[in-house]
Amino acid sequence: MPTADGPRVKRLAHPDANIKARSLGVSRGRPVIALFSSGDSLSTELGSQVLPLLRRVVTGRDAVFVTAGADVGVVHLLGVALEAVEGKLPPFVAVAPSGKVVAGEDKPSEGELSLNPNHDVAVLVPGKNWGEETPALFRTIDAITGKRGKAIALLIGGAELARDQLTAHLGGDRPLVVVAGTGGLADEISSGTLSEDDDLAVLIRSGSVAVVHVDEGPERVVAALDSFIGGPPAAPLTIFPKLRYRAPEPVPIIDPGFVVEYPLLADSIHEANRVIAPAFHECEAAAGRERNHARLLIVLAIAAGFTTVSFGALQAWLGTEPWPGVLVAVAGALAAALVAISRRYEASQDDLSAAGRAESLRALYFDHLAAPLPTSDADREERLRELANAVARYRHEPVTP
Repeated sequence: MPTADGPRVKRLAHPDANIKARSLGVSRGRPVIALFSSGDSLSTELGSQVLPLLRRVVTGRDAVFVTAGADVGVVHLLGVALEAVEGKLPPFVAVAPSGKVVAGEDKPSEGELSLNPNHDVAVLVPGKNWGEETPALFRTIDAITGKRGKAIALLIGGAELARDQLTAHLGGDRPLVVVAGTGGLADEISSGTLSEDDDLAVLIRSGSVAVVHVDEGPERVVAALDSFIGGPPAAPLTIFPKLRYRAPEPVPIIDPGFVVEYPLLADSIHEANRVIAPAFHECEAAAGRERNHARLLIVLAIAAGFTTVSFGALQAWLGTEPWPGVLVAVAGALAAALVAISRRYEASQDDLSAAGRAESLRALYFDHLAAPLPTSDADREERLRELANAVARYRHEPVTP
C-alpha cells in the first residue's frame, strides 16, 4: 500500500540490477497490465471518457498494474480513478528514471515530475531521460509474472516512448489492447497509418492486438482485456433451466483484432459497435430469457407428470387409503395446467421474435461493414441516420416467422 508520502520507493543501484517480485510487495505469478500512454494532458472531453474507463478497468481486477508513475496525463487520471474506487484495489507499480521524477513531498525542479501518490511502489532506475527505464520496466513485468502469469499492454494515446515500449512488448509475444479515439499512437495503430518500414507495424500485424474505440464504453475494453488475460471464471454448464435467469456477459459480434487486419473498416466497425451492438445484445438477452422460461415450464410439467405417476403407484400399493387419490388428482391437474401453459407459450412468438430480431440486427451489422465507404462527411451522417432508423425498425416492428 502507498505510504502517507506516496509510493514506497525502491532505487536500483544500477540500470541492470536484479528485480524480485517479493521486493515489490507482490506475489510472483500474477498477471500484469502495463499501461502505456503519453505525458500530455487530455482534453476535458477525452478525459471524461477515459476516466470511467480506467475506473472500470481497475475495479475487481486481480492483476498488478505497471505504469510510468509520473503524475501527468493518463497516469494522473488513473490516480483520480483510484480515489473513487471502493473496496480492495490491485497493486500499482511505477517504473521511472530517477532523474525525471521526485518522490514524497519534494518539489520537482525544472524537467522533473512528481510521482503519482496512489501507486504502491516506485522502482527508480538510474537515468536522466525517459526511455532509460524501459529495460527495467520489462524486467519488473517478468519478475511479477514469472512463468505462470500473463502480461498485457493497454495503450491509451501514446507518443515516441510508448512506441518503443510497445515494440519491446509485442516483440515478447505479448498481447495488446488499443483504445482508439484517444489520439497519438493509439489512433495511428487503429487507422493503419503506421509506416511500412516501422518494426511496430510488422509486430502489430503479426501479434495479438485488439482495438476498441473509446466511444464504445468501458465494458468493451474490459471484455478485450479479459479475452487475453482471463476474466472471472465462466459459469458452469447447466442442464436444467434457472428459476432466476441472468443474461451472460455480451460477447463482441466480431473479434476486436479485426480492426488491425482491416484498418479501412475501423470507422464502420466503430459505428456498428456504437449503434447496432447494444440493440443486438439486448435482443439476444431477451431471446435467452424467453428460451429459459419455455424450458422451465416444460421441466415443471414433466416433474408434475412424474409426481402424478408416483402418487398413482402409491395409491395402488396402499389399496383402500383415500389420500393418495387426492394427491393424484391435484398433481394431475397441475401437470395438465403446466402442459397447457407451455403449449400456449410455445405457440406465442415471443422467443421467435427476440431471436429473429437479434439475427436481423446481426445481419445489419455485417451489411454495414460490407457497404462502400462514405464519400463525404454528409454521406456518413446520412448513413448513420439510416442505420439508426434500421435499428429502431428491427427492434420494434413485428417479426414474421
